Amino acid sequence: MKGWVRYVEKEWSRFQGGDNELGQLNNLVIGQKINLSPPLYDVLQRADDYRRKTNSSFSPYLLPQIQYHGYQLSFPFPMNEFVKKEVIPPLIDSKTSPFLFDPKQIAVIRTSEGKVDLGGIGKGYTVQGAARWLKNIGGASAGIVDGGGDMTVWSDGLKEWKIGVAHPLQNNREIAQFRLKNGSIATSNVIYRSWTKGNEKKHHILNGRTGLPAENHMIQATVISENCLDAEVGAKLCLIEEVKNIKTQLKKLNSACTYLLVNDQGKVISDKLGELM
Repeated sequence: MKGWVRYVEKEWSRFQGGDNELGQLNNLVIGQKINLSPPLYDVLQRADDYRRKTNSSFSPYLLPQIQYHGYQLSFPFPMNEFVKKEVIPPLIDSKTSPFLFDPKQIAVIRTSEGKVDLGGIGKGYTVQGAARWLKNIGGASAGIVDGGGDMTVWSDGLKEWKIGVAHPLQNNREIAQFRLKNGSIATSNVIYRSWTKGNEKKHHILNGRTGLPAENHMIQATVISENCLDAEVGAKLCLIEEVKNIKTQLKKLNSACTYLLVNDQGKVISDKLGELM
């Protein structure tokens, strides 16, 4: 289990240098092929599928853009470390992938520009994988894996997990408690990983269609779904999409998704109950 987490941290982090597995993938030139480990191949293909399902609102190919906005070092980072760039890097073509996937050889071929930052979906995949191992191989009849914002729980029907969600502006206050026997929950927030670049306020949730920090007046989103990847991507969508479109977009991921939002006025909004407080 610890080995799995250490592997992900070492090989999938963009902060570990360019010689890890993610760095080698990003350094491919057009036409070049690379064999990937099965987990990285799987999460990359899933991330690409989510990009297609969301019409690029979610995208794993935003590394140049997040670096442009100042997120170049592991957070928190010194504010004076920004490399000045005048023009935001162009986005990849929304209708194509920069990689051709070869499932037989577990390999990809670069077909166009586009660099990968797995970010939250990598964390969700790690949590899901750890839970699967504990349940199917470790024989745990009930358990919880908490990845810090991404969580998966399971039980044999007897155990029920109670999970609280903190208010983003008042950490000592819970805005909701959920009771789950089986499922996943993910919370994303535009406050905790935010910074100022020049006179502009930045955060790490980017709109894949624009390359700019998301701005729909929501500051926190919690999504519950059957698996951690749907919940993780869904939480990002709740901070990117227009509020009126959130239900429709989440259904493209999983019809069972439910959400809880907090807007920039501190109001709590539920898909079941509307505005709560």
